[in-house]
Amino acid sequence: MSQQAPPPRLSRPEFGDALLFLYIAVFARQCFWAVERDWTAWALTLAATGLVWGAHLRWKPAPEGRTPRVFWAVVALPLLLVFALRAAFPDLSFDVLNHRLIQGERALSGAQLAPGDFFPTIFPFNPAPDMLTGIVRHLLGYRLGTIINLLALVWAGTILEKILRPFVTRAGWRCAGVLLALCTEHVLFQVNNYMVDLLALPLVLEALRLALFYDETEHEGRDLLFAALLLGASMGLKLTNAAVALPVLAVFAVRVLSRRPRARTTGLVLLAGFLFLVPLLPHALYIYAETGSPVFPLYNNLIHSPLWPAITPYDGRWGPRDLTETLLWPVIGAWMPERLSELGVYSGRIALAVLGAALCLLLPRVEGRARLIALAVLLGSFLWTLTSGYVRYALFCEVLGGVLLVYLSRSLFERGAGWPRALKVTASALPLCLLCVQCALAARYVSQTEWSKRLTLFDDPDAYRKELRWAWRDRDLMKFQTAEARALFGRVEAWVVSDVKTNGVEVLLRPGVPMLAVNNLEYFDRRQSRARFAGTLERLRGRRVYSLSLTEDLDASLEFLKRRRLIIGEVTPVLVSFFSARTRLHMSLIEIGVPEQRETPRRTADAPDVTEAKGPLDDDAFDAQLSAADVPPKMRGGEKATIRVTVKNISRYVWPARGQKDGKYFINVADSWLDGGETLVDNMDGRGALPRDLWPGESVEVPLQINAPEGPGDYLLEIDLVQEGVTFFQTKGSQYPRYRVKVE
Repeated sequence: MSQQAPPPRLSRPEFGDALLFLYIAVFARQCFWAVERDWTAWALTLAATGLVWGAHLRWKPAPEGRTPRVFWAVVALPLLLVFALRAAFPDLSFDVLNHRLIQGERALSGAQLAPGDFFPTIFPFNPAPDMLTGIVRHLLGYRLGTIINLLALVWAGTILEKILRPFVTRAGWRCAGVLLALCTEHVLFQVNNYMVDLLALPLVLEALRLALFYDETEHEGRDLLFAALLLGASMGLKLTNAAVALPVLAVFAVRVLSRRPRARTTGLVLLAGFLFLVPLLPHALYIYAETGSPVFPLYNNLIHSPLWPAITPYDGRWGPRDLTETLLWPVIGAWMPERLSELGVYSGRIALAVLGAALCLLLPRVEGRARLIALAVLLGSFLWTLTSGYVRYALFCEVLGGVLLVYLSRSLFERGAGWPRALKVTASALPLCLLCVQCALAARYVSQTEWSKRLTLFDDPDAYRKELRWAWRDRDLMKFQTAEARALFGRVEAWVVSDVKTNGVEVLLRPGVPMLAVNNLEYFDRRQSRARFAGTLERLRGRRVYSLSLTEDLDASLEFLKRRRLIIGEVTPVLVSFFSARTRLHMSLIEIGVPEQRETPRRTADAPDVTEAKGPLDDDAFDAQLSAADVPPKMRGGEKATIRVTVKNISRYVWPARGQKDGKYFINVADSWLDGGETLVDNMDGRGALPRDLWPGESVEVPLQINAPEGPGDYLLEIDLVQEGVTFFQTKGSQYPRYRVKVE
């Protein structure tokens, strides 16, 4: 192997380098969340970003020729037209109002959870991508802030053009192939909204490009380390990118192992592993300090945070549902668009990608780089299926599938040199025809809908023209409100989030005030999180606290507020103009009072012994102390036994002894059987009713008949309380005893 040449003093900047400055800045900003003064924190952020960016320009892989001029006409211009199609109408998609805006706004001005906040967004994931869109939104305004997605997509296109160079020599045809590769509806759906899936695409593609050309580089150490940073940053932008980072790592593994082993290879790999973690560390350390888990709330059944139930968030609406579907999902999913995304439309690119990848691996005389791309597509599709099956997380595989179809078309044309002309043209044109049909179908879907359900320029040109005049002028949402509405919102000193689609509006109207969410019920299942909420709420005493609700969600919002025992004051209808005189949200401004701290009730002489529960207990009422006597250490399969359970109410609430006539709301002693692996076997075994109401501090003994499982083995017997039709006490953080029982 030839001796490595020294790296260039300064590489010529490329299109993506300017964007990379912003990418570096959002991760650097997280390192200075602890700095209280915003201007100081940003000065340190920009200084650190400048140093890292300068080092990048010096040490980055040298550009391999300029992006051809035709690229800007063939690729960038059509993407700009797609962006312009709806750009005048402000984005109001669900994810944006639910967590995208608040994530970016909070994290740009300080710590992700500001002082006085109580998890105003349900999933405090790494806010780096929302910080990216937030920076551009503050610079250019709300409508043009989404241009960061367009720029990221153009950047991805410049990388695809480099990947296609060995396959397609003519620049015009190569750029046309890039456009076809990018034309999937779930790429184009996001060009001009505040969803963030496109932002990591150029990072992963550039890492893959470095892996594909690793056999030719003279600076393999530099390329490997740079790729590690890119992949780490892509996962920092979204953890689901692990499903595409691993295939790129697999391609690197093939390339590294195929080169002659060198003494420093192991050290390089270890250093690359460390650099991979660098972009992830600031947020992981921060959220661990806040919650006790570096990936909160994911995998809380494995990494236990005391603030979240022992589950991992999962939306069962999407993806495969059994083993057969899991194995075939990239293909059969194209025929089940309602299970690929909320939009329910799909043109089938992932199926074409898997088919093209399979052909590239099976056919003889396929170029090595094409085989590696095929490996990345197949492995990425499999991991995507296993982790979600939700189509927005498969963009990497979709785009590379387009590259493979372009390669197959060229390859079949060259292979058919001795074939009859008709067969040669038909065979080589087939992959391109399939790709063009898919792109045409995707373009049709994009013209009809997108995540925010906005009109297009062609649907209402007059409205588009009127909305476009607000471009560059839509930075402050408060300025779009009437004088009366501004006066109302100006009173707000704290927000209580009670609706799934309002925290984005609330943070834009009053960005600097504390925000507490009451509509995310998972945060009230654990005793520690309820105590954290109570302490946060107490600090708001004396402040003017309000909540915003969409009019159609008002009843649900009021129920959430009542469940937290908040005092509901005046409810005022308001029209919120969302950066437009045309786009108005019908909302209700709810005045909130902080309740007095609850005193523990004591039984009085005239209190009835037995009362009926009218509904679910308060979350803080699910707090018991339990112990059992006479638990047999051994039982025969199916044997019955009666144990004595001592129940003590250690909450501040009275437990009614009776429920409804249909059995709902009764509070019963219950047992559950778990096998040796702590997998639930049966939680519907025995029930023992409270003989009377149990007041705070009181105890009672309840007989409970248990029935041993039929199969022999070592079991765990769990004793708990359950409010029928509501939940077991342990799900709200109550302690429960376990006993080992051997069944013979």
